[in-house]
Amino acid sequence: MILLDITTSYTFRHWKAMGLLRVEQEVIRAFRAQYGEAVTFGIYNPVLEGYYRVPPAEIDAILAERRWVVPSRDRAAMSPSRLRRHMRRFRLARDIRQAVRRFPGADPITELRRDAALAQALSRVSLEEYSSLRRWLGMAQRLTPKLAPVLSRTDLVNHQLHHGQLDAQAPDRFAPENAIDPAEVTQYLSVGGFWSDNRYEYAYHARKDHGWTVHYLIYDLIPVLWRHLTEPTTKETFPLALHWMLWGVDQVWTISDTTRQDLLAHVADHGYPPLKDRWVTPVLLGADSTTPADADITRATLARHDLDAGGYVLMVGTLEPRKNHDFAYRLWRELHQRHPGEVLPLIFVGQPGWSMGPFVEMLAEDVGLPHEAIRILTDVDDEALGVLYDNCRFTLYPSHYEGWGLPVVESLNHAKPCLCSDAPSIVEAAQGAADCLPLLDGEAWAARALALMGDDATYAEALDRAEGFGGYSWQDFRQNLIADFEAFQDELPVQRVG
Repeated sequence: MILLDITTSYTFRHWKAMGLLRVEQEVIRAFRAQYGEAVTFGIYNPVLEGYYRVPPAEIDAILAERRWVVPSRDRAAMSPSRLRRHMRRFRLARDIRQAVRRFPGADPITELRRDAALAQALSRVSLEEYSSLRRWLGMAQRLTPKLAPVLSRTDLVNHQLHHGQLDAQAPDRFAPENAIDPAEVTQYLSVGGFWSDNRYEYAYHARKDHGWTVHYLIYDLIPVLWRHLTEPTTKETFPLALHWMLWGVDQVWTISDTTRQDLLAHVADHGYPPLKDRWVTPVLLGADSTTPADADITRATLARHDLDAGGYVLMVGTLEPRKNHDFAYRLWRELHQRHPGEVLPLIFVGQPGWSMGPFVEMLAEDVGLPHEAIRILTDVDDEALGVLYDNCRFTLYPSHYEGWGLPVVESLNHAKPCLCSDAPSIVEAAQGAADCLPLLDGEAWAARALALMGDDATYAEALDRAEGFGGYSWQDFRQNLIADFEAFQDELPVQRVG
């Protein structure tokens, strides 16, 4: 049996497929088409410490375009009997206390079990009955402050229950008959966020105890190499997960040759078992094809954001320190100081990330920048983003480091010049079609940005290179992944003996 871990896609099945989710779903498509019923799609439950089957209909829903609706868990209606309402509140207070005592500690597994017990207790009372009890517990909290963390957590679980964020199908989905027997598995593939729980430990022990052949897809080593610029949770969970993985893996795919080199260097520098070079393979990511929006949509999108075609510069990416929006801000500020009236607006497009509050505040209060010289757009959908790419003058991407650098590829796919950093993976992805400059050479950035805005010959040459970009397809990604997997299978007996 081939077991393909789809826990990440399943957990975030109601989200739009972007980034890691998109990659995992392309792997699902590839293995489903190639192996049919020989591949089993499983989700890991860290509380029950095992994998559980996902039926074909739910795989269809995951792959469909945003058609999944998370089913809500039913909760009791308010009792018409005043006495019964009092009894329910009393039992709920007792059950909350029992859940806390039964599952003490702050580790993730204990918290999951405690939350499950709280959800079960809360589902037996109505929202009104909980609210009434909560007022009494609030008074008790003022007398006993140590109750505060417990009540805050209970409030969170109650909120999830009320808004349909707790999965009503979980008891059936994780029923014993849906459990995957590890003894039946021969090949195990993990291509998602394996660091989000302890599934890497499970795979490590299954490899030892049941002879699993283990395959991982690694996106980057940013939480190890650039820890200071990594999201707070991931920088703690990823290094440990990588440690377990490197002690129990047979084949590794990476999304770039840069990530491959980073991984091999990390293995050599820290004394891990050597990985066979042949089976650490870059499988380059695809990118969606681009079709220009019709004229009405284009006009409406530009009007909504008060932009002119060709009259702005675009930077796409989550607002987080690693993307280096601060560099872009300082570059634009300097250009405005040197060349007032000649600098196009800079548009940041991306969701707010972490540790960016002071930056956004500084940007808003900087009186040295002209009004709307730099703007931030969030919640831009795919159609609008395509319009923004198609109608910008050029794009900017001064990221410190990437596993691949998708915004650079997207810009070039739209035949738009890109001025970006010379981070190794970005240079690799751009294929010579972008202007890759060192971040320490601010003067070069200023000169090139100004030339792309105002010099027709410079801009025409950059356009020619962008239009000649070869691009990448998801079909190539799927074919290359399957080909490398099958090549490994052909040599598997030799691998296991070795």
